[in-house]
Amino acid sequence: MAHQYAQSWTERTATPDYPEHPAAEDDLEHHARSMGFTNAHTSLGAAGHIVHMGAMLFPVLAAELISDAVKYKKAVRIGSVLTTVAYESLYTLREARRRDRQDAKLAECRNRE
Repeated sequence: MAHQYAQSWTERTATPDYPEHPAAEDDLEHHARSMGFTNAHTSLGAAGHIVHMGAMLFPVLAAELISDAVKYKKAVRIGSVLTTVAYESLYTLREARRRDRQDAKLAECRNRE
């Protein structure tokens, strides 16, 4: 008995949870969401976006304001560390809030029993 191979790219790459409804075949947004792509700096909202943009623009602004090459390199390194700390702080805050909501839901479920 020969194995039947998929005839098209969509048949070969379809995920098991992807709906087999004909109208859903053209739903690219659903397909992208089902693949689990994430964009971390947008998942942190406006604050994450501002930190991300600050990290991207800092070297350009530092180059305009600092003429000495050694001071510029030091400023860029410090800016990189500061924006990383700010971004990780936002992520930690978001996770702490998520855990608090999860604990509240768990306590609510335990109180029902």
